[in-house]
Amino acid sequence: MSAVIRNNRRTLAKVLIMRSRTPRTLKRTMLGVSALVSMAVGLPSPCGATVAPHTLVSQVTCATPYVPMYHVDGLSQLRRWSNSSPATGGGSWTQQQIGTGWGTLTVFSGGSGTLFAVDSQGNLRWYQDGGFGGTGGAAWGSGTGSIVGTGWGGFTTLPSGGQGVVYGIDASGNLRWYRYLGTNGSASWASGSGAVIGSGWSGLKLIASGAGTLYAVNSSGALYWYRHLDPTGGSASWANNGSGQQVGTGWTFTATGSMGGGVLLGRDSAGGLWWYRHTDPLGGAATWANSGIAISQGVGWAPVAVLADVAGCVAS
Repeated sequence: MSAVIRNNRRTLAKVLIMRSRTPRTLKRTMLGVSALVSMAVGLPSPCGATVAPHTLVSQVTCATPYVPMYHVDGLSQLRRWSNSSPATGGGSWTQQQIGTGWGTLTVFSGGSGTLFAVDSQGNLRWYQDGGFGGTGGAAWGSGTGSIVGTGWGGFTTLPSGGQGVVYGIDASGNLRWYRYLGTNGSASWASGSGAVIGSGWSGLKLIASGAGTLYAVNSSGALYWYRHLDPTGGSASWANNGSGQQVGTGWTFTATGSMGGGVLLGRDSAGGLWWYRHTDPLGGAATWANSGIAISQGVGWAPVAVLADVAGCVAS
C-alpha cells in the first residue's frame, strides 16, 4: 500500500438527448399527502408532510454560466455535459468530448473540474478539467493523470464532497474520510486521511452534496440525510448525533449524483434523467423545491453514470 494512503486497508455508443422545449414534469407523492400518482409509480418521493414541500429552508447559489456533469460513453470517451440552470432544473445541456480511453476507470467528480479515477490496479489518479465552467473542448491541467494514491480498489462507493474531501465505504462497511491537498497531481493528503468516521454503511448508495452533506439510499429505496460536521478536518462529528433523517422514498435509480447544495440527479432504468432539489441540505428537514415535482432532463442517458460536479452549487 502507498504511504500516502497508509490508513486504507485498503454506454453509451451515442447519447441522444431528446428534450422538449418545455421540460416535462412528473407528479410524485409526499408521505402523508395525497397527490396524483398515475405517472409516478415507482419514482422517488420526498418525505415529510409537516413542512410545506415548497418551503425554501436554504438558499442555493450555482456557478455561472455552467455546471458540468461527466460521463464515460460506450466508446470509452469522456464527455462533459454543461447545464445552464442547475438551481431550477430548467436549463439546457451542452456536451463536448474531452477525453478517450476512460472505459477501464472508475471515475468520480471531486468538484470544480477535478476528477478522480481508480484504475484496474487500484491506483487513484487525479485529473483537472480546465474548461469545466464552459462548453469548450479539452483543456487539461498540468499533472493530469498522475497517481496520487494506491490501494483504492476495495471501496464499494467513492463520492467526493468537494474541497478535496473524499468519502469511501470499504468492504467492512466502514465510512472513511480523506482529503486531497495536492496541486498539479502531487500526492499530498491531509493528516488523518483514511480515518474511520462511521460504521454500518454496507449496502448503501452514497451521494455527497458538499459542506459535509451526505445522502444514503438503502436497499428499500429510502433516502436518508446525514451531515458530517467536520468535512475539512476529518473528525467523526455528525449532526443529529449521527442518526440519518429520512427525506425520501422510492429512490431506486440506477445512478445518482449531486451538483452540490442539495441539487440531486437520478437516472432511471429507462435512461431518463431527473432533477430534484432538497431545500434543506444543511439542516435535514424533508423539504423539496418545485412542490415535489421532478423535472425531466431528457432521455437516452443509459447507461451513463451521473458524475455531477459536486462544487457547482452551494447552500447557505
